Amino acid sequence: MRSSLGLLLSLSFSLALAVGLVASPASDTSEATISREAQALLEHLAPADGPGVAMLIAKGDTVIFRGARGRAAIELGVPLGPDQVFRIASLTKTFTASLILKLAEEKKLSLDDRLAKFLPDFPNGSAITIRQLLSHTAGISDRGTGSLAASPQRDLDRDTRLAEYRKRPLDFAPGTEWRYSNTGYILLGMVIEQVTGEPWHVAMQKRLLTPLGLTHTRYGDLDALIPGRVQGYTTDTPDHAVRNAEYIRPSVPDSAGALVSTPDDLFHFVRALAGGRVIGRDSLHQMITPAPASTATGGYGLGVFLWRVRGTTMVGHTGQIPGFASVLGYIPDRDLTVIALGNDDNFDARSTGRRLAAIAMGQPYVPAVAVPTTETQLQPLTGTYRVNDTISRTVFLKDNVLYTQRSGRNAFPLQVTANGELHFVGDELSYFVPVRDSGGRIVRLDYFSDGEGPPQPLTRIENASH
Repeated sequence: MRSSLGLLLSLSFSLALAVGLVASPASDTSEATISREAQALLEHLAPADGPGVAMLIAKGDTVIFRGARGRAAIELGVPLGPDQVFRIASLTKTFTASLILKLAEEKKLSLDDRLAKFLPDFPNGSAITIRQLLSHTAGISDRGTGSLAASPQRDLDRDTRLAEYRKRPLDFAPGTEWRYSNTGYILLGMVIEQVTGEPWHVAMQKRLLTPLGLTHTRYGDLDALIPGRVQGYTTDTPDHAVRNAEYIRPSVPDSAGALVSTPDDLFHFVRALAGGRVIGRDSLHQMITPAPASTATGGYGLGVFLWRVRGTTMVGHTGQIPGFASVLGYIPDRDLTVIALGNDDNFDARSTGRRLAAIAMGQPYVPAVAVPTTETQLQPLTGTYRVNDTISRTVFLKDNVLYTQRSGRNAFPLQVTANGELHFVGDELSYFVPVRDSGGRIVRLDYFSDGEGPPQPLTRIENASH
C-alpha cells in the first residue's frame, strides 16, 4: 500500500491548503477504546427491536469497529446486520461525481463543458458548466410542481422529467451562489447517458462498481430481488411511533440518490478513491477543493462536503430518503473512515458521523448533561438575537422551559449545562454560549455549529415577549 499512503499524504496536504485548516495531533487512542465507545453510541442510537443502524470505523485498511443494532424488518423480527443492503440516498452523488470525473479523464467530456453540449434545448444551458452542476453552483432549482412532485410512487420517463426541469427558473445566476440541488445531479445522470449511450446506472455498474468489486452496490430497483435488502421506516411522527416509510420509486432521486449499498462496500469505495484506483490525483484534488461560492456553508467540492470535526477536515456526504439516512466520512490526515447507515429517515446521520469521527480521533463529544434551573435564572437569556441582516433567532420561556426559534423555523427546547452552555435537547451537537457585558447583562450568544468553533456571534437586539 506504499503508493496509496503516498497519495493520502499528498491528499492531506492539498486538502489542508484548500480549506485552510491545520491538522490536530494524532491520537493514541486504542482500538479497544474506539470499539467500546462506538458500541455504546450504537446502543444509544438504536433500540434492539426498532429501526436500526449499521456502523463502521476503519484506520487505513483495518476495520476497527463494525456492528449493527435494531431490526432489518420489524414485522418479521429480522435482526439488522452490518452486511445488509441499505438505500444510501445522496451518498449516490459521490459515485455520480466520481463517474463524471472518470469520464473527464477519458476525454469523453470536460468539466468546463456547457450543459447545452449534452442537452441542447435546456434553458440557460450555455451558461451552466458540468463543474457547476457537480458543485451545486449552477442555480438549478429543486422547487418543482406538477407530475414530479405529485408522483413519487411511479416511474416517469426521462422526457417527462426533463420537460418539467425546463420550466423551472434558475435560483441564481450560475456560479454566483451555492444551493444544494438534487435536480442538478439528475441532469448529470442525463449527461452520463448522452456520453456513454447507456442508462446512467448501467454505465455506473460497468465502469465503476463492477471493476471495483462492489458487489452489493447497485441501482436500487424496487422490482428486483436484492439479497439482504432492509426495510425502511420513519419515526418522524407526532408520537415518534414507528411507521412504514413512504413508497418512492428509485427513478425519482435517480442519479442524485438511487443507489443501494452496504457499509463494507462503501468502505472499499473510500479506500479505492483515496488510493487512486477510481480517479487520478488531479481529479481527486479537484473533487475535494471547495467551490468558492460554497465556503459560507462549510464547503462543498465535486460530490463531497468538507466538514470540520475536532479541528481537522472530514470529506464525505450524507443522505436521506424516505425510510433511510446515511453518512460517509473520510479524514485524510488520520486516514480514518466512518460510515453509518440507518433504516429510519429520522436518524440523525450527520451528527452520528461527526460523533464516530471524534471517537476515532480519541476526542469524543461529551454528552450534554442538564442542570436544574429556575425561571429567574432563565429569564435573562430570553430575547431576540441577530443571525444576519434578514434572519434572527428568538429565545423564550414557555412553561418554565427555554426554547429557541430561528426565523421561519420550528421552536426547539434548550437545556442548560453546569458551565452555562445552552444545548439543544437530544443528540444535536450545536450549542450556544451566553456572553455578558461588564454589568452582567447578556449581550450576545456565541453559536457553535456542530459543536465546533470558531463560533458565530449572535448579537442581542431586543427582549423576547412570550
